[in-house]
Parts: sequence; C-alpha cells; structure tokens
Amino acid sequence: MTEIKLHVEDSNAFFGRARDLARALDEGTLRHPERHLSFGGLEVLLRLLTPERWALLRALKARGPSSIRGLAADLGRDSDVVRSDVNELVEAGLIDKGSDGRIRVPWSRVLAEADLRAA
Repeated sequence: MTEIKLHVEDSNAFFGRARDLARALDEGTLRHPERHLSFGGLEVLLRLLTPERWALLRALKARGPSSIRGLAADLGRDSDVVRSDVNELVEAGLIDKGSDGRIRVPWSRVLAEADLRAA
C-alpha cells in the first residue's frame, strides 16, 4: 500500500521531521520512507483539497489512468476546470502525469492530519 500523509504543521515540526529523516539516512536505518506533504495552515490545505478536487482524486483512483477529458466526462464537469484542478494536484504531488499524457493517482491512501495548535 502506498500512502501519502498530509500535515498541517509549523516550520519547527517540519524541520524536525526533516532532521530525523536525514539522521536515519546517515545511519542507514531508513527502511521505507514515508511520503509527506506539509502545509503551513489548515486554510492552505483546504485551498488545495477542495471538495471538487477530493472527488476528482477519488474518481481518478477508481477509474485508473485516464485522460483529463475522460475524467471530466465521468465527473460531469467542464474539462478546462478539471485540467486546472489536475495541474494543481500534479504540482502538489497528489497526481502523476505520464509521458502519454494520461493522469493517475499513485497513492492507495491519502491521510490528512491537523494539530489544533498548528492549524
């Protein structure tokens, strides 16, 4: 199972995790690196993962590799708007775009967590 963890965290927590990762790499104890995407605030995470984009991720995962037009048709949405959403999600690392132009969700799970002290 491949998963990515989305975090709302302050810079201290982010750099602390980076430091721990570097230490594990140096010591040769890193076995299966976790994939993380950090956000400086909940509003930033929610700006990226709107309800429409979450539905897009779920539909794309269920459909498998797809064209943007095909995905837009499945969702009943305008293909230009879906293309814009896909571009944002590709840039964030939540969607992959293949050399054939087809898009896919490489994750079997997307986990999100926000600490009220950091949010």
